[in-house]
Amino acid sequence: MRRAARLVLAVSLLSVAVVGTAEASAAPTVTAVPANAGKGWPVSGAKGVIDLAARGYVEEEYLMSGRANTYEQVGSWTSDGKWNMRVATSDNPYTTRIVVVRPTGPARFSGTVVAEWLNVSFGVDIPVDFSQSYQHFLRSGHIYVGVTAQKGGADKLKSLDPGRYGAVNISADTLSYDIFSQAAEAVRAYPRLLGGRAADVVLGTGHSQSALRLTTYANAVQPVHEAYDGLMLHGRAALAAPIGDGLIGALSAKIRTDLRDPVFVLQAETDVVFSSSVRQDTALVRTWEVAGTAHADQYGLDLYNAANARDKAINDGAATYCDKPVNSMTFRYAENAAFHHLDRWARGGAAPPTASPITMLLGLIIVRDADQNALGGLRLPDLDTPIAAHAPNNSGGNVPGACGLLGTTTPFTPDRLRQLYPDHATYVAKFVEAANRALNAGYLLRPDYDEAVARARAANVPPS
Repeated sequence: MRRAARLVLAVSLLSVAVVGTAEASAAPTVTAVPANAGKGWPVSGAKGVIDLAARGYVEEEYLMSGRANTYEQVGSWTSDGKWNMRVATSDNPYTTRIVVVRPTGPARFSGTVVAEWLNVSFGVDIPVDFSQSYQHFLRSGHIYVGVTAQKGGADKLKSLDPGRYGAVNISADTLSYDIFSQAAEAVRAYPRLLGGRAADVVLGTGHSQSALRLTTYANAVQPVHEAYDGLMLHGRAALAAPIGDGLIGALSAKIRTDLRDPVFVLQAETDVVFSSSVRQDTALVRTWEVAGTAHADQYGLDLYNAANARDKAINDGAATYCDKPVNSMTFRYAENAAFHHLDRWARGGAAPPTASPITMLLGLIIVRDADQNALGGLRLPDLDTPIAAHAPNNSGGNVPGACGLLGTTTPFTPDRLRQLYPDHATYVAKFVEAANRALNAGYLLRPDYDEAVARARAANVPPS
């Protein structure tokens, strides 16, 4: 009923939010990719990285083909995000791929699908949000769909495995917005993608460069197509991606406040310097800034490195390294909680809890304590009971541009640990107290709470 009501409203929005017609193209077709095609696995997929079978899940890949519109900006795109656009060209053919990770038994399916706009900042599809939250998706019974929406990702697939992806073709990034809408429509139109059951909720997500494109999507495309029931923008800056052929989009872009579907903005400490000017908490926009975390971290890097060793997509498969140890804060806990709240919100339930922003001077400088950890923000127990300094940036390394985003973790000296925690029981008691605060505030889910507390009990803190 809610979906039908939104589709009816979309017709009237065509004359309000958009100049000219901007109806979505016809539903795409999907064709299963044989498991043994080409090299025998989806590029950037889970094979050999995560034991899906042990968790009652399977990974499948499909070619999605259709005809997409491109769009162009109409009028001035102001910082409030209330943007107009119109169709620039139509009937543009494309073929892309989608990766589906679903329960083997349909009875386990929760009804929630999370579709990720795969990140192509380093020239190959990277499933950032899956890498952070796959544990939550799998234990919750959610279905994950990774979408190759951009030309760079499509071209890399063909070069890495022409036997598997020879038909893949995205002529330009301007098709990406319609491709992402059509991925949601395919999920709704073909229950076989989901193991035979229909989706109740389809959430869209994307990280970093993909979040910039989703900012434009939220403000210009979602009001018309309403393809998604909720959006997660992870690691965005203040600006937005262009919708047409331009190199840059709006330099300052809040999320429009007249959307009918919720938007969650999830930020690491690395991101806040670039996004503090567009902070928002409104009836349908929630922003969390997670202190002590980096734009990408060791937890995600472990999965990327394993997939890259298999795919040989970057540096011939060599593991990424930096000058200093990469940030190991537990950002994934906050992301898991954020997806939990967005799912409930998109189903018409309560809005997520608010969280204090990271403390800054003039919106440019993060304020830190004596141990150089950030003040304010959403605080996880690993930061409120610190055993290290967690910074948002790193340097050097073997992948240009990566280490500036990966952050650092610098363990405290044994003397500092003993100052903070005279004995192990003190450390555990303080950690449990911090974990309880995060759990009760809604920033930590029970399974992650249990994992965190068990890890603290097992830690050699202070060193014996």
